[in-house]
Amino acid sequence: YRKFLPQFATVAAPIHDVTNLTKDKRHKFKWQYAQSKAFHELQPMPVSKPLFLNYPIENIHLILTTDASGIGIGGILQQ
Repeated sequence: YRKFLPQFATVAAPIHDVTNLTKDKRHKFKWQYAQSKAFHELQPMPVSKPLFLNYPIENIHLILTTDASGIGIGGILQQ
């Protein structure tokens, strides 16, 4: 759902800069101020307007999508 978050790529760039280095497992992950700042900027984005959940429209179906694995669960209510 990051395509719905304005400026996601720009805000998340510091995190991607360090995580992309670890893909081949030759580099250790270094979490520094830039990554922490980006993380704290990203946290409120999925629950902020214009993405915040609005009241459902009557007489239109709701779709509940769920997923689970051995380490986590998730769900999305869509209309």
